[in-house]
Amino acid sequence: MGGARIGAGRKVIPIGIKKAKGTYRKTREKEVPLPSKEKPIPPTWLNKRSKQIFQHMVKRLDEIGLASRTYTEGIALLACRMEEVERFDKMLNDDAGTNGYIYKSTNSYGDDVLKEHPAVKLREKAARHVHALLVEFGLTGASAQKVGAKKKEKDQNQFDDF
Repeated sequence: MGGARIGAGRKVIPIGIKKAKGTYRKTREKEVPLPSKEKPIPPTWLNKRSKQIFQHMVKRLDEIGLASRTYTEGIALLACRMEEVERFDKMLNDDAGTNGYIYKSTNSYGDDVLKEHPAVKLREKAARHVHALLVEFGLTGASAQKVGAKKKEKDQNQFDDF
């Protein structure tokens, strides 16, 4: 999936990185519309747990200045996929013993074989999508540096002036 792209060309490099490298040219930048200042509201199609996750993610995004109604659909998709990961994980780790990562089956020769539970692949696919969406919002360690998330103000060091 990777980072954001313009058309089918190269990945977009954040302005902060361009400035740090000394390659930033204001004339090359496209004007980007500012996101809405209103907070996102969970869409009605999300289930109860997804709405809880949505609200949690809005709080997390608010900490870095990205909680905007402009990103509602992306946050909703993230919440929905996170809920799916939880659901598949619960299915695979069911205490009743009826589920699990593998199950016994019989092949065409009548031999017992172990097969992977279908929810394993579904969980894996949802988890990869969650990770890609977290990267998109700058909510992973590496992506936060690339996106240029707002830094918390730190105490003034008396030696900074030297």
